[in-house]
Amino acid sequence: MWREKFQRVLNAGWNNFRRNSYVSIGTTGVMTLVLLVFLGLVAVNFLASTIVVSLEEKVDVSAYFKSDATEDEILKVQSDLRGLAVVKSVEYVSQDEALADFKERHAGDALIQESLAELDDNPLQASLNIKARQAGQYGAIVEFLEGNALRTFIDKINYYENEKVISRIHSISGAIQNWGFLATLVLAAIAVLVTFNTIRLTIYSQKQEIEIMRLVGGSNWHIRAPYLVEGALYGSFAALIALVVFYPLVFVAAPKMETLMPGLAMGSYFIGHLPAFTLLIWGAGIVLGIVSSIVAIRKFLHI
Repeated sequence: MWREKFQRVLNAGWNNFRRNSYVSIGTTGVMTLVLLVFLGLVAVNFLASTIVVSLEEKVDVSAYFKSDATEDEILKVQSDLRGLAVVKSVEYVSQDEALADFKERHAGDALIQESLAELDDNPLQASLNIKARQAGQYGAIVEFLEGNALRTFIDKINYYENEKVISRIHSISGAIQNWGFLATLVLAAIAVLVTFNTIRLTIYSQKQEIEIMRLVGGSNWHIRAPYLVEGALYGSFAALIALVVFYPLVFVAAPKMETLMPGLAMGSYFIGHLPAFTLLIWGAGIVLGIVSSIVAIRKFLHI
């Protein structure tokens, strides 16, 4: 008995969806657009997060020492830094090593090689390259260096330029997320209004059927449920279309993005999370449809 009632409700909801074919297509299209924007926001958030993490991994603090600083003084600063809990590693690069690395990097530039050969002294500085355990801990390392007893032997600390880059990337990423979230909310509101009007038209067109159901003793739930099913169908089809459109776009864009940013693995990320994204988008579509239906039912279906 319960199964029969449930089947009748599903059939009634499907008939409502099928009868208003053109309106249903328009409503589903708007919902699809909302879900595609949401998926796009997820993709942008993934890209921004990956870029920020990649940059943070490459960032370090380099302290360059004056030419009159002795190796013992530099090694003393290195020892002090290794005693900090926030420091992951400290690499000492002597003047000779710095010069050798510089020559190797510019091995194909004859002009630079000739210029270096004419110099009597090594123009490069000894340095300490410091990696923090977490990106947010570099500030504490810089403060430690600034307050170190041997600070007078340090010529410059190069973290400040890197800090501006990371801060700018975080700012851009936050702005994209905020504007994307706002756009998703606006489109979601439009989708709710469109679905609301579609359900309203269905209710108006079925006034006589509703009256007959009341007269024969149909329960309020039995009258309302088909419209909830109709709203859920709009959301379900929209989610299906959004996923069918989004994933091929990811397959096309992923190789190009990975060429620009090696190690990005955007395709692997979205394929690996396909079940989770399917449930998320499907659930979001159904919630949008059902919420719109509930609003329309409460306003126009007075039972």
